[in-house]
Amino acid sequence: MKCEDLLYDIKEIKSLLEDDTDIDDLWLLNKINMYRSVFIPMEYDTEHTIQPSWIQRLHKQTVTKVNSADDPSITVTSIYLGKVTIPRIIGLPDNLGLYRVSGSGGITSFQPIDFNTLIMKIDIGEEIMGDYGYCSLIGNDLYLYPLVSEMQALIIAEDPFDVPINASGTIRALAITDDYPINGAMAQRIVLEILTKDLAINEQSLTDTINDSQSQLRILRSGNSQQQAVGG
Repeated sequence: MKCEDLLYDIKEIKSLLEDDTDIDDLWLLNKINMYRSVFIPMEYDTEHTIQPSWIQRLHKQTVTKVNSADDPSITVTSIYLGKVTIPRIIGLPDNLGLYRVSGSGGITSFQPIDFNTLIMKIDIGEEIMGDYGYCSLIGNDLYLYPLVSEMQALIIAEDPFDVPINASGTIRALAITDDYPINGAMAQRIVLEILTKDLAINEQSLTDTINDSQSQLRILRSGNSQQQAVGG
């Protein structure tokens, strides 16, 4: 699933019904990202399942060593943590937007916990169990314990375009021609939402156009799309 496919269907349908020259691609991308960030928590609340297609890989990031002299969030002077800034993630129960965090030095997984709990565990000298550590997210800042020099993660980002991709060994920005982290049903829902709510296209006209244009469309091809258009 590519973001350009969603853009294509939206602009194709609008062009069949009315002039589409007033649609700005950046505006559409912002709408697609916004609806995705709203629909993912809604779908999780209903299905209690993380779709693999939502997840992006955050490639190796250098971790900075910080203490209370460097960071006002750390209130205990004897504590050192790792810190790295990551893209904003979608808020899901049990920190599932921060799906998996691993680091260098044999730490295969960091368990997300509340920051105050993290500080308490370190302050009382709670022993780290094997190859597991703890992490805590404040805004976009991720704190890690024990210290590692590098980390990587699997995340469900609020804006997928904030997460660089590895393209044949080159780290670069996500493009609309790359895979977009969304499942097919949600892609259909987003396209329909933008067409009916943001572009104010009549639902009956939309349904008729989808029926008549199946061979031209990329996202709105299944029978479910017409039902969603009418039923909202």
